[in-house]
Amino acid sequence: MHRLGMRRMLTERGVEVREESRAAELERAAAEVEPDAIVLPLDERAFDGVARARAAAPEAKLILWARDESEMHVYDAGRSIPRRVSAGTAGALLSELETGEPRREGD
Repeated sequence: MHRLGMRRMLTERGVEVREESRAAELERAAAEVEPDAIVLPLDERAFDGVARARAAAPEAKLILWARDESEMHVYDAGRSIPRRVSAGTAGALLSELETGEPRREGD
């Protein structure tokens, strides 16, 4: 349910959303589409996906988003260390996706 709500919120704001369930699909789609951003769940498996996503789309912003919307780890394009952002709402995710500029903690 949560995933559907996020998808609807993003598409209503003009963000193209593609969902890939396997790492190989993610890599193929990212190389094909050249996305501006990739959103992955922030869980125990997330950091395995970081290297794959980076290799497939090195210019994309990579966002690891907590399922409870409490925080994000944001890897800006070209950066190997993420910014940790206290999210609070799905709007914080949208803010990261809409801007090319990094959002700073407390902004």
